[in-house]
Amino acid sequence: MFSPRTPSNRARSSPYTPSGVNPRSQNRRVSNLFTPKCRQTSFTQKAHANRSLQTSQLIEETEGYRIEGFGTPLPVLITEALALADKHTEITVKVDPSGWAWLVGGRKLFVWRYKGGQSARTIFCKELTLPPSDLAHNADRVCVIPSHTEKQSASCIAVSPEGVVRYWPNIAYEGSSTEISAELRGDECASVVNFEPFGCLLATTTSSLVLLSPVPGQNTLTCHALKGSQGMFSGIGRRMSSFIFGASTLQPSGAPLQAVVCGKCEDEDERPFYVLSGTQFQKWVISQPVIEKLFCQIDVERMFREFLSKKVWNQDSRQLTQLKTWLLDMQPTQQGVVFLGAGVNMDVDLTVHFGLAFLDTDINGTPSELESLMILEYKDTYSDDFEYSLQKYKLLLADPTTTTAYIYNRDQILFVPGPSNEVVNLQQPGGHILGAGSCDGVGVFFSGSVGLFSISAPQKQEVSIMEEPSQDLTTMDMSVLTASHAKMQELSMSEDRTARLKSAFIATMRGNIAAAQTTIDELFPPDEVSTDLDQIVVSLDRDLVDDFPASDPRWAESRQDATSSTTSLIIINQLTDKLRAHEYVINFLKKMSLWEQLNLVTIRDTRMLTRHVMCEHAEKVQAAIALRQLHGEFTGIVDAAIKKVLEMRRDVNISLNLTPQDLFYREVSRIQEVVECLLAYQEEVLMADVTVTEILTVITSVNTILQEMLHKALQYRQTKSTMYECEAPQGDVPEYIPWTSTGGDHGIRTFLVKQFSKTIEVVIPELRDPEGQERIYQQLAAIADIVLDGYVSQLESLENNVSRRQHFNELQRRYEQDRQHLIMPLMEGKQYELAASLAEKYCDFEILIQLCELSHNTDRIEKYLHQFSDKGFANFLYTWYMKEGKRGKLLALPVSQQRELGRFLQKEDIKSLSWLHNIQTNNFSKAHTTLLELGKMEQGSLAKKRTLLSLSKLAGLAADPDNGEIDSNILDINEEQELIAHQQQLPALVIENLGMEPNNMRVLSPVQLIELYISGTNIDATEYDFKKALDLLQYIDKTDPSIDYESLRMHIWAQSILRDSWQQDDSVDVMDTIMNTVFFKTVDLAYKEGMDVKTFMPELRAVLNCDELGDIKDNAGFQYLIQAGYEHIGQVL
Repeated sequence: MFSPRTPSNRARSSPYTPSGVNPRSQNRRVSNLFTPKCRQTSFTQKAHANRSLQTSQLIEETEGYRIEGFGTPLPVLITEALALADKHTEITVKVDPSGWAWLVGGRKLFVWRYKGGQSARTIFCKELTLPPSDLAHNADRVCVIPSHTEKQSASCIAVSPEGVVRYWPNIAYEGSSTEISAELRGDECASVVNFEPFGCLLATTTSSLVLLSPVPGQNTLTCHALKGSQGMFSGIGRRMSSFIFGASTLQPSGAPLQAVVCGKCEDEDERPFYVLSGTQFQKWVISQPVIEKLFCQIDVERMFREFLSKKVWNQDSRQLTQLKTWLLDMQPTQQGVVFLGAGVNMDVDLTVHFGLAFLDTDINGTPSELESLMILEYKDTYSDDFEYSLQKYKLLLADPTTTTAYIYNRDQILFVPGPSNEVVNLQQPGGHILGAGSCDGVGVFFSGSVGLFSISAPQKQEVSIMEEPSQDLTTMDMSVLTASHAKMQELSMSEDRTARLKSAFIATMRGNIAAAQTTIDELFPPDEVSTDLDQIVVSLDRDLVDDFPASDPRWAESRQDATSSTTSLIIINQLTDKLRAHEYVINFLKKMSLWEQLNLVTIRDTRMLTRHVMCEHAEKVQAAIALRQLHGEFTGIVDAAIKKVLEMRRDVNISLNLTPQDLFYREVSRIQEVVECLLAYQEEVLMADVTVTEILTVITSVNTILQEMLHKALQYRQTKSTMYECEAPQGDVPEYIPWTSTGGDHGIRTFLVKQFSKTIEVVIPELRDPEGQERIYQQLAAIADIVLDGYVSQLESLENNVSRRQHFNELQRRYEQDRQHLIMPLMEGKQYELAASLAEKYCDFEILIQLCELSHNTDRIEKYLHQFSDKGFANFLYTWYMKEGKRGKLLALPVSQQRELGRFLQKEDIKSLSWLHNIQTNNFSKAHTTLLELGKMEQGSLAKKRTLLSLSKLAGLAADPDNGEIDSNILDINEEQELIAHQQQLPALVIENLGMEPNNMRVLSPVQLIELYISGTNIDATEYDFKKALDLLQYIDKTDPSIDYESLRMHIWAQSILRDSWQQDDSVDVMDTIMNTVFFKTVDLAYKEGMDVKTFMPELRAVLNCDELGDIKDNAGFQYLIQAGYEHIGQVL
């Protein structure tokens, strides 16, 4: 199983092993790391069986029924199958008492374990493929056979409606399946039921029966069609019954099947089963080596008619000519079977009566009549289509030893608590019922919205003297709290206020309410505000959970008073008594109106609600009970840890007869100290000279102990939360730090995170066995769940506390860090189901998204968008896509997310994507506006600016043609595009001097462009360049205070003048000299383009006074030529 890092050496004693015991021998009950033997008590087995990432959740409770979530959380595969199922696909579910359940949808079969077994050698959830069929598959045609050993998973048999049988010897290996034909010869398979030890029974819709038996040691099945015995005496019981009680029609061939159920297996060599077919009931017996016998066949509907007629109408059935009856379903009981029947007497009215008919099949011979008929307090009205809906009713008897029954169809459940005929009608508890079954004597149902849930009678409160003052105390009641009369007097007169409250509590337990009330009024006068009530109540409760056993003589020397919360000599019973005593204290406080007065108390140097501290006491008792139940399995480890605890407390044996266990389990309020000592012992083993296997055994054993202890505490906290409800005190609610989540060097949270890391570092690298890895990862998931649940409780208590917002933010940051640290290793270990379960429960959106990305599962992303719509998943997903550069996936999200995505894309930093979303949603007007804004803001790339403006223009043209605002925007776009054209026309030499490339220019402002056109860098500037510079003036905002428009205009003309020397050559005509200057060429070019030259040219006076011209303005030749040019232009115009 393991690959040791060093060669195996002979084990030798470690100096850290108590009493010099070798670690190899400390846990002799464990054969090896992943195959522990059965636990010592059924209670312990049950504790492990119910361990899960989530605890049972109460859904609804009334005086008539209790509905609560059942088993482990649904695997992600199941929730996905439900969420993604086509509305036309029939989904059916079966719940098996063995702890297995399966769901069928289409050709997919999902098998999962909703209740843990003794060993971790079970798979969490498995998807299998059913045989091909033209008809719809159903969970009734599937049978999961639990393994009798811990070395393999369950096996499974699935049959198609046509009779193709697919068999998986081990569902952990899908490829190991084999197929055979059941040879149904045109019949349709109706159901397959587990009929161990012979295999499975296949029943057709026409009541044909086939026995499917796995061949030992081979990957195959045998099919054996069952037929009634044809011997000399076959049918004699049936003939005798007909002779005595009247003729009964034999079951015709092909009668419709109602039900097939298996009887109890009292003999390994034979087992009965029962068939309800048409009007007939058959009892079959199969014995080794696979010999079937039809024991009897009777007309059970006739019996039902007779009983119903007498019970309801007090007449003989033969007199009721309009009586119609139906037998709908059948279930096994302790002595036989019970039928669900219905009947209506048309002569009287259309009322349909329902009843449960009990038949005793254990009698010798053939039953002659029903044992009894219970008419239920539930009626319906007959109509034309009533019979079709009637056939949908199913009967479930969760416990064959009781009369508690469930009658259900897809839309309702009729709960019969029994033994009376009272019926509780539940309409769609949790949605449509997709399947049902039983487990631990309670009915378990499955709905798409709730998953697995159970329905049971409401939990009865412990009988207390506080409810019935006249009741005598039983021995069990006395074990909860004992005190002599003299001691009661002493307590009531004590100056110790806690002792006096204790006397009032005991008086109330004994029914002396008046004396108790007197004591309470003296302690806490009604007209005064008590300042020490909370501290006294907490002290009383802590004293009870830390109390000495009253009847144990070994504690006689250490008891300081004669009162005690327990008289048991057995530790586990002592702890149970303490828990009952604690709950009696809660009832006492509520009964005496003290509960609502509780406020705050100081614990662990912080203020907490008193009710939270009271609950903490009970949680620690539960943790102690869990530890005690594991003590026998992990004797060496627990004893070593207990010894360290007592050494740390400096607690020595008061009596030579007291053991370390007696001392440790007595002081329950300090049970958390064992966590630190467990890890200390583990560290000693790791430092010792031991083998890798022994190291792994110790770590996984410590994991199991921590997980079980803290899980039980957490489970109590969640399931009993209503018991501790109370109005919150005025002002800010104090921070709630569960004892299972304390921080600091000696905090439980610190130890759990450390143990998590140690398991990852030491255990995971050494594992080679997939099943071993699965078990360890499940331990890690459970530890992570406990840590994160504590964080959530702490954060919720601070959520509305404004004064501690900074502390809340810091705690939130640590929570998110630890959440990542605890879930990521599961994902890295490819334990995607466990990682997804934790990430969903604790809203780790990043891990959920990464899991979806790994599996390319867009359907799951869509599921999370709906599931976490109120928790910001959508925005987190959008941000994650942007951060990872996956913009395509962002825009490819489903249509249902388009509105929220649109709001997200309006953020300034990601606005560049919003126009694509607008185009996708045909919002061209919005896309036009967004693109225009982006285009105007773009400064980094001229090409991008040009593209954005062009796209904006196209979007505007595609938008509403009557939108005047868009027309105005298009004019603005045209101007922007003209300005871009001016920049694109810059001379190549100028662009090169700027260090840019023609195809990769940044956006330049009009002023910058003007300067580039007329500056010295444009050495070859012509009149065209200066004309462009002057044209660019139209893009200048004249209202901009940072720009002097006229100065800029004059600057352009001055630069054009400075391009020439303005020297007159006598050999050249004056006008030729004038017309060859850049200044007048620019004017001439404007004239040719049809511009108004008078307004285009600067005034002559402005030119002659322009300081920018320098010395040239004073030159006579320049003044002559410029004036001559103006004069000539004036004449021409």
